[in-house]
Amino acid sequence: MVIVMDFSSKHLWIFDVDNTLIKDVEHPEPFPDALALWNALMKKGRTLALLTNTGRLSARQIHGAVASAGFDVTVKNTFSAGAAAAAYVHNRFPGARCFVISEGGATEDFIARGLDVTNNPPIDYVAVGADRGLTFQRLNFATKMVHQGAPLLCISGSRDYPGVYLGHEDIYIGEGSIVAAIEHATGVKAIAVRKPLPEIVIETVKTLGFKINDAVIVGDNPASDIAGGKAAGIATILVRRNPDDIIPFDADGMDMAPDLEVDSLQEVIEML
Repeated sequence: MVIVMDFSSKHLWIFDVDNTLIKDVEHPEPFPDALALWNALMKKGRTLALLTNTGRLSARQIHGAVASAGFDVTVKNTFSAGAAAAAYVHNRFPGARCFVISEGGATEDFIARGLDVTNNPPIDYVAVGADRGLTFQRLNFATKMVHQGAPLLCISGSRDYPGVYLGHEDIYIGEGSIVAAIEHATGVKAIAVRKPLPEIVIETVKTLGFKINDAVIVGDNPASDIAGGKAAGIATILVRRNPDDIIPFDADGMDMAPDLEVDSLQEVIEML
């Protein structure tokens, strides 16, 4: 293992959630090495935050899952893909009228940001998250609004994902697959608001009151966590997890080489 930088000087530690801290938000079983590193950082007074590509749950819901697994973190330090998308819209059009496809999580994040979530035109933005109860009518309305000029946002971008819905555990199509239908129908390319979009990482760092060179991101996915962190200019740590549990994302040619790669986050504790 080659140490390429001094991680002991980093005061803001941003963690991915699924397959990094816990199995996933619907199975919040902690990884022991992640819990050990988290507690070690807490003892040293570091600021800890969550940044996840999960878009079907709100920041509040994600916080509840992670906190139930034993990680001491606040809601204000929890950033979901829905919250990131809401910030993206707010920074460009405060109070925008938004049509949101979501199981409720992203809708909650948009409302919390002060955006006008509505089902009636005119629509300024169409934002699409995973929705296992999606109807043809809502999909068709989204398509019509994009045809009429509303920018199309994809909240995260997974093709599919494992989950539990109405008591049934299965693999479900993700927001990326829903957006693909709208893209095909309209000829409009969606903006994917998720890691590795560097703006999300930079906004998280700034919101928490830190500078880029004072932050590090820890994750399991080279194409999202590492690529996003590298593009944002912050330090990156990749923990090797079961590759079958890594959700595929397109890094679009971005740098996916971490500053540090470990088999266990226990190894990082020795560097603090």
